[in-house]
Amino acid sequence: MRTFSEIKNGIPETIPVPKALKLLCNWVDGNDYPISGGFELMADDGESIGSWFDSEDVSDRFGVFGTGPDGSLYALWIDDDGHQKIVHLGSEGDALYILADSFVDFLRILAISYSEIGSADMTKTAEEWNSDDDDESINPDFQKWVHTTFDVTIPKIGNEIMNVNDSHFKNWVHQKQGYHDN
Repeated sequence: MRTFSEIKNGIPETIPVPKALKLLCNWVDGNDYPISGGFELMADDGESIGSWFDSEDVSDRFGVFGTGPDGSLYALWIDDDGHQKIVHLGSEGDALYILADSFVDFLRILAISYSEIGSADMTKTAEEWNSDDDDESINPDFQKWVHTTFDVTIPKIGNEIMNVNDSHFKNWVHQKQGYHDN
């Protein structure tokens, strides 16, 4: 319960917190890491998005809840139509993706067990993508928990959930940063 309280405290009141995030935090409190690959939950101080954008203008649109080993951020994002999405913001200003339209679908992607979601080829299985050194990326206990808790299947490849060609979030970020893709 401690992990969830810490994460929730860093999420702006403008962002609805999914029940599935609370359940994930409780699972981690009872089972520890690794969850899947290098993903870890992260309690944000509310400063990460402002630092990432070098501006506070959009901070109320994001609720950071996780990080990757490279410093990338995982966040709840409210789009211009008021819909919540689960997004990835790469540590170098790249790898800008809508991972899922719901937190449960994000958990399904996480359960595939890519070693690093932000750089994974979502058209490949985790076994095809992960290197031989990534033995700890796949966590069968986490996969079983996702499957039984939410009564969902775990896809073989990420693009069964994530639209790898969707550049909506990337374009939105670039527009907020003051430039556009050609």
